[in-house]
Amino acid sequence: MPNRSQTIASIIEKRQPLAQKIQGVEERLRGVMEVLRTLDERCHQLRGQIQDTNISDRLNAINVAPLQVQITHHQDELRQLRNRFSRNTLNIGVVGLMGQGKSTFLQSISGLTDDEIPALRGGACTAVRSTICHQSGETYADVTVHSEQTFLAEVITPYYQELELGTPPTALDEFAKPLPEFIGTDATKKSMYEHLKADYHDNISMYRHLLMSGSPRQLPRIPKGRIQDYVAQRRFPQGELISFDHLAVREVKIVCPFNNPDVGQVALVDVPGLGDTRLGDEKLILETLGQDVDLVIFVRRPDRLRYGWEKRDTDLYNKAAEALNNLENRSFMILNHVTGYDDNLEACQKHQTTIRDKHIDVIRCEIADCSSPQETNEVLDLVLNYLANNITYLDEQYARNYQKRLNQLQITINAELQKARQVWITELLPTDLNEQGKFLRLFNKLWTSITRGLEELLEHLDKARDGIEEDSFRQQVELIIQACKTDTGLPVDDPINQIIDRRFEEGDWQTTYAKYLHEIRNHLTRHFHAMDYGLNEYVEYTKSQVSEVLLTQGSLIGLSDARGSAFLNAMAEIVPDNLVKLKQAFQTLSKFEISYKANFHYRIRPHLDNLNPDKTNLRLSPSNPAESRDSKAKEILSYLEVLQDEAVFKCQHALEEFYCEPSQAAFAEVEEFVDQVLRAKDVKDEWQIFLFQEKAKVWSLEFGQNRDGDDRQQWLALVDRAVEANQLKELQFLH
Repeated sequence: MPNRSQTIASIIEKRQPLAQKIQGVEERLRGVMEVLRTLDERCHQLRGQIQDTNISDRLNAINVAPLQVQITHHQDELRQLRNRFSRNTLNIGVVGLMGQGKSTFLQSISGLTDDEIPALRGGACTAVRSTICHQSGETYADVTVHSEQTFLAEVITPYYQELELGTPPTALDEFAKPLPEFIGTDATKKSMYEHLKADYHDNISMYRHLLMSGSPRQLPRIPKGRIQDYVAQRRFPQGELISFDHLAVREVKIVCPFNNPDVGQVALVDVPGLGDTRLGDEKLILETLGQDVDLVIFVRRPDRLRYGWEKRDTDLYNKAAEALNNLENRSFMILNHVTGYDDNLEACQKHQTTIRDKHIDVIRCEIADCSSPQETNEVLDLVLNYLANNITYLDEQYARNYQKRLNQLQITINAELQKARQVWITELLPTDLNEQGKFLRLFNKLWTSITRGLEELLEHLDKARDGIEEDSFRQQVELIIQACKTDTGLPVDDPINQIIDRRFEEGDWQTTYAKYLHEIRNHLTRHFHAMDYGLNEYVEYTKSQVSEVLLTQGSLIGLSDARGSAFLNAMAEIVPDNLVKLKQAFQTLSKFEISYKANFHYRIRPHLDNLNPDKTNLRLSPSNPAESRDSKAKEILSYLEVLQDEAVFKCQHALEEFYCEPSQAAFAEVEEFVDQVLRAKDVKDEWQIFLFQEKAKVWSLEFGQNRDGDDRQQWLALVDRAVEANQLKELQFLH
């Protein structure tokens, strides 16, 4: 059996091919951008040359500039995604408000001290984003300092904009001149201004030697004893800075041996604690989570006197959720237990029991003393085990969200290109007496194409319906089963005393046991409702495959602006009521659904009977006055653990029998649709009637207006190039 380090190394290795595929899509997207730019330039040229007002109006309606902006945005996203999957580490982000114990936690994990990760009382200590990597040998740091340009753009300009100080400086000499006065009355902004002036402006001579023109640069390997110069904002008691080099630092990577020997290729990413008046920290945490982090550990230190979740906690969680997809399955919460005179254990326990009430959804919420290497490494073990077991599935979900957005971009571009194709549409001459014959020729060609496309799709779905190895439904079930095992609903944190307290609330042991059984059963079933997400996604994908055939091979793209599964809904509306068979086929497929409640719920329920107090075969022994409360509570806890574990095991094996069911159901539905639209009696006649009515939208070149000439041929050739570059299959890094 591979150990955890080997598992993590294998996961990182398997990421590399996906990174290469993403790079290929980036290159093809650049090709789409180039041909769209050429099309846009030609469009501007023709607008000044074309005399025909109809053609001129249609040229004016073509607008590819927003598409170029979207492509640029997607290129940035793909680059970030490629960088994520190209890393040689799995990265855990450690996030917290100022003064919560985040740096102390990192010290306990890494064995570093205040010299490398400041964790001092009084205020914000960490000055820059740090990545801490596990590696045997000596401790050192790779320090990246700002260039003159990035320092002014990323550090100084946000202050000028927020404080309305005028035009931001474009050179250090300009920034070194007397600072514009802040004339506002807002206390927070006054504090920001003082930070800009007292730290960055007044001390510029102390750190400007690090800021060189060009790109940010990496300083030579910094030994352990000098790391603090670049990461800590040390101050005199009055608040003035003692050290200044950190003001020029953009990023620090610290390499050291961790206390936990089984960490493997894992890095901890630290960012400055939020809560200071320094600008840029919030942007920094969002960028870090969105680009550099695979999983988040939140650190919170409850106050022993005034405890309770606050708005700033939910704000921080919501900000993190904006940056990191699927945060509820990518985050842990550590409640920092401070011992001694300031012991806050009761406050930690209160926070732990109320975290879900505040919709701070994390995988686990654990209480740990962040100053204790033993306790923090126990938490790290939980996190690393979760990463090793789940990161591959989470990666796939993360990448699939990007792929879906990229697919939507392709559809949007294609729709604009179809508009461009119709700029020169043929005019049906009054003398053309063979319109019906022209239609029949075009219809027969379309019928052959659409028949082949649907039959090939059906063949593909038929082959895939028993192939469970790549089935996303199976992967989601496995993730849900894992959640059932980790989030059991059983009493935690001193469970024996919890059960005893519950007995006093309920009045007797039997009622207590029965109530727990009901609650655990309900808790367990809630996990399974998460299957609806994957089932809905699978159904939508299947419908989109059908739509793609109809839109491309069926040439029906001119009938509606709707795309994906929405196109089926549009067709159900467009087809006239008198074409009963055709309309009903689209209505039926557009309404097709698979859900946990309808398809799987009734199959799971029998396996939960042992968690029903009226049906369970594991009953409490009769009460004995001589028996201690601890003994009875242990009996209940033991029974609950056994029954919950048994129920999860039975549900898992029951669902394994149905891994193929979504693909089988999808195949059956598509096969029924194909039967109805291709093979039913008289349905071909209905297609002819329908398409003859819509012929100008389907065959705009043949049944619309016409203009001959070189301009038309060149334009259509350019549109064809764009359509070829924008093929969906060329923009796929996931299938």
